[in-house]
Amino acid sequence: MESDSGRRTKIEVKNLTKQFGDLVVLDQISFNVAQGEFLAIVGPTGCGKTTFLNCLSKLMPSSDGDIFIDKEIADPRKHNISFVFQEPTCLPWRTVRQNVAYGMEVKKFPKEELNEKLDSILKLVGLTDTAHLYPNQVSASMMQRIAVARAFAVSPDLLLMDEPYGQLDVKLRFYLEDELIKLWKTLKSTVVFVTHNIEEAVYMAERILVLSNKPTGIKAEVPVNLPHPRSMLDPEFVAIRKQVTELIRWW
Repeated sequence: MESDSGRRTKIEVKNLTKQFGDLVVLDQISFNVAQGEFLAIVGPTGCGKTTFLNCLSKLMPSSDGDIFIDKEIADPRKHNISFVFQEPTCLPWRTVRQNVAYGMEVKKFPKEELNEKLDSILKLVGLTDTAHLYPNQVSASMMQRIAVARAFAVSPDLLLMDEPYGQLDVKLRFYLEDELIKLWKTLKSTVVFVTHNIEEAVYMAERILVLSNKPTGIKAEVPVNLPHPRSMLDPEFVAIRKQVTELIRWW
């Protein structure tokens, strides 16, 4: 199966539903993600975006429906599903280099492959010179770069990101967004990026899914056919941002 872009479908989400008692949070959500696609998810505050990611990652069981990777039910024991959380998740007793290597160690990468990939990733994200330091010796933004590098390092089948730059100032956020796009383009990973920041979604993604209020479904799908790097002053950028904003508004 191929997506509209001509790339084969990597991820299929079919009728994903999540209930807590009588409360339906996610309601029969279905969509596909192409191999190597960067997909952004936006929606009103409180619509269940984090619950949505938790179900996709298998951290939380769904009430109905499922997620498929290469036509098989997603299984963290078999598939590489990486997750970058809102808060940095560095292990304080491990150096920067050891933190980035952690996922590859868990997945039992051969030592030579691990070191080769580790050197490459550290260079891509500019962490080579600080590889010997510990998390308490680096900035919050650098800790989030470590988490992103660790997630990409395992060559994930699916990389899920939950507002990873939401707590950083604007200047740092733009810098790290550009760095993330560079990583994604270099490593060709399949990314699902959740954000409450519409401008961020339009700046980064190839396609945006707009979620509705609870019970949450997909309200709209908005393609972003703009080359990287993108200018927020580009009239087409402004038009897409306005379109997504209007779709999210509930008042």
